[in-house]
Amino acid sequence: MKNLLYVLLITPFLATAQEAAQPTTYQQEFTGSMNYSQGQIVKLIEAIPQDKYTWRPGENVRSTSEVILHIAASTYNLSSALGTPLPEGLDTKALEKSTTDKAEILKAINEAYAFSKAAVDAVKDDQMNDMVTLPFGTFTKRSLIMIIATHSYEHKGQLIAYARVNDVTPPWSGSN
Repeated sequence: MKNLLYVLLITPFLATAQEAAQPTTYQQEFTGSMNYSQGQIVKLIEAIPQDKYTWRPGENVRSTSEVILHIAASTYNLSSALGTPLPEGLDTKALEKSTTDKAEILKAINEAYAFSKAAVDAVKDDQMNDMVTLPFGTFTKRSLIMIIATHSYEHKGQLIAYARVNDVTPPWSGSN
């Protein structure tokens, strides 16, 4: 009876532990990383006042809106190199300077991340070593996926600096 009670009580936890321990795919790990980066960028977009979207740290340097839209345009371009065509009518070359409206910028970044996650998810495991040639080099699709994520993080850091210079504390940091 004691053993039966043990089996009835513990078995559901063992099944849950086994499910949690299942290995994830590279695509799933990318999605998790991009969800994290996107979440922080969205929080920054929401925290930065509308009047700071035209702010730039110097002449010939991207403004706040241009940094965010650069993230979106690059995310689209790099992700499309994996084999998923860009959305019809999207001009990624013009995207960076297309708007300073906070709501439009938020929409653009969310759509770019959704596109990227879908493009990466469409890459099959046996295609990860396929080569992709970009203007700045030739990479495996696996490496390109890493470049997409690191580019996002690079410019998130830039956006954090822009926010702090404008007295906006990143909402997740909780301190100045």
